[in-house]
Amino acid sequence: MRKLLIISYYWPPAGGPGVQRWVKLSKYLSHLGYQCHVVTVDEASASYPSLDPSLQKDIDPSIRVIKTKSFEALKVFSSLFKKEKVPYAGIPDKDKMSFTGRMALYIRSNFFIPDARVGWNKYAIKACEEIIRKENIDVIITTSPPHSTQLIGLALKKKFPKLKWVADLRDPWTDIYYYHKLSHTESSKQKDLQYEKDILLNADAITVTSPLTKQLYAGKIGPEYGKKFNAITNGFDEDDFASAPPKHTDKFTITFAGTINEQFGIEEFISAIKSLNEKNILLHFVGTIDKYTAELVEKEIPNNYKITAYVPHKELMGYLLNSQALLMAIPKGNNQGTIPGKLFEYLATQKQIICLAPKGSSAEEIISECEAGKTFMHEDKAGIQNHLSLLISDWKNGKDISATSSAYKKYSRKELAKQFAMLIESL
Repeated sequence: MRKLLIISYYWPPAGGPGVQRWVKLSKYLSHLGYQCHVVTVDEASASYPSLDPSLQKDIDPSIRVIKTKSFEALKVFSSLFKKEKVPYAGIPDKDKMSFTGRMALYIRSNFFIPDARVGWNKYAIKACEEIIRKENIDVIITTSPPHSTQLIGLALKKKFPKLKWVADLRDPWTDIYYYHKLSHTESSKQKDLQYEKDILLNADAITVTSPLTKQLYAGKIGPEYGKKFNAITNGFDEDDFASAPPKHTDKFTITFAGTINEQFGIEEFISAIKSLNEKNILLHFVGTIDKYTAELVEKEIPNNYKITAYVPHKELMGYLLNSQALLMAIPKGNNQGTIPGKLFEYLATQKQIICLAPKGSSAEEIISECEAGKTFMHEDKAGIQNHLSLLISDWKNGKDISATSSAYKKYSRKELAKQFAMLIESL
């Protein structure tokens, strides 16, 4: 029996898509006969942007989970800069931050490289060394962000050279769309770039979540390393939809799930809804919404929106299933390779997807392949408005506007776990 050690900062009771990837994959890898061990941070020490204890039900009983202490810089920042909300992740807007906020961001960017959760590493490395020796682990898997987790894999690979190491990079690192908004000095940038390169060179295999992200990372170390890169997308778990509670609505409901902020560029989408002047349309945000977006919808469509705070994952599935359409927006900029994890759950609902994305995006390709909706550039108000008008008209006339293709099924977590198993065996 193969023994795997999965090293992940995010694990239940943490919420969000970063948790779900390896909770789900470990479940199905266990079903395939792998013995999985997990090292993660103790929730008493962790800095989680959201909690979802319901995800604990997805942890296979056979999996041994070891939780460690951590030194959390984000908690220190929160106590030192109480009046300034220090962003846990994502896009800080320096122009709108106070002096103390900018100072906190500077410290975070230059004294905690590659990120502010690097304080977990020494505790995790010690726990991993004990498990590797005791259990004779065959393969370790490090998943990020936070990308500091990859440095744990690097340290273990140096300590145990015969150990096989898969570095799972869910997002770009130094190419993430908000990287330029951080307050790195030139020397800090170079240090971060070197860490990134060290991981790419020393891991036995690299997994990413889209083909374009695979090209991005592979281009950093040369074509001779091309075989170590593997694109294995996120997916959906059929079990999540079996018991999703219904949420009745009598309006044409468009649901956006997850975190949204100014850089997602939904202004023209909002303008299109406003221009329709349709009373029976509801734009429903389920998750985290920033002040800019909340003020935008209140100003432009005060009678056509609703905000629901973060809900447990299975409850979210109910909201998706009882919508008529689902909105996905990829932040503006060079984000063609970004495939939000929620896309695959959107696909599994077989609801119409309306996607706002840069031209030539991987998300557009998947939506088209699965005949699951349409993708528009952020600025295409006319196209968005026309599409919404047609969908609402069909819905009012009692037509079934569901997506009918079964192509989405290849993105089930069960099938993706088989891809990981093939990769592990190839090592």
